[in-house]
Amino acid sequence: MLEIFKVLADEARLRILRSVNQAELSVAELVEALQLPQSTVSRHLKPLKQVALLNSRREGTSVYYFCGNLFNDEDFKSLLQNRLKELPDAQADSVAVDKVLDKRRRKRLAFFDQVAGKYDSLAEPGGGWDALGTVLASGFMNAEVADLGCGEGTLSLMLSRFAKRVTCVDQSQKMLDLVAEKANAMGCGDLLEFIQADVEKLSFDQEQFDAIFLSQSLHHVSAPREVVIRASHGLKPGGKLLILDLLKHDHEWTREQWADQWLGFEINEVQEWMSDAQLDVVCVDSLEGFVPDLSVLMAVGVKHNSSMENDGEYEKKD
Repeated sequence: MLEIFKVLADEARLRILRSVNQAELSVAELVEALQLPQSTVSRHLKPLKQVALLNSRREGTSVYYFCGNLFNDEDFKSLLQNRLKELPDAQADSVAVDKVLDKRRRKRLAFFDQVAGKYDSLAEPGGGWDALGTVLASGFMNAEVADLGCGEGTLSLMLSRFAKRVTCVDQSQKMLDLVAEKANAMGCGDLLEFIQADVEKLSFDQEQFDAIFLSQSLHHVSAPREVVIRASHGLKPGGKLLILDLLKHDHEWTREQWADQWLGFEINEVQEWMSDAQLDVVCVDSLEGFVPDLSVLMAVGVKHNSSMENDGEYEKKD
């Protein structure tokens, strides 16, 4: 314990720790938020990791830092978080981290606005699964469903052939306008509802959907676990959350070409997110992708028949 407090006896380390307690960040993002030299940030990360105050994960050539195993101790976590809030620069640093996260979101939005109208013709990894999508969609006859991160609406339009109503959610208004145009041309425009929103900030005030889809959406967001939990709040008891995304891979080019934040996911971490969202996992599998060396992960979770406690709230895991 003495070694831990020795490591904490440095203002720069405390600022770093407070920042990653707010969000998982790369070295470059810490440098930008805290306005510290990269050499300073890098020098302080090592001792924080050595005493389990920090942990890291590698995504291709990038390394992201988040709170370490010591934060699993609730008493220690509460004590330290309260002290971190009292730092002189805490408020300013918090605003700076929010700006870094907003920069991520704006970069993602700019990409999707740019490719609106061309997206379906591009061979996105994990895309090109029309037959699979149609089979999935057919299982939701007369259901109230939502497609979070709907893009140009390939899945939404498939669902509209069977579902009672489809709610299409996307951060890009240009994408939503294209879906509406396609739906009207198909004669199903009255079956679709459109919401412009960032799925990371989306909240549901009631359990309204029989099924919610997250199709090729999670690898674009900063905090996929939280998105899964948020989505589960919109499900009726017995409702299904269906995830279609990329299995873990090492194709760094997808970051630039497709604005991917994550290089896919492991099956076990998706299972854990569903469990955290109080969903019963009924299916998790990998499917052969339509781009060489890229496989698709499919997961289905069912919401417990009893309503979730504290609906609309969730515990953030550090």
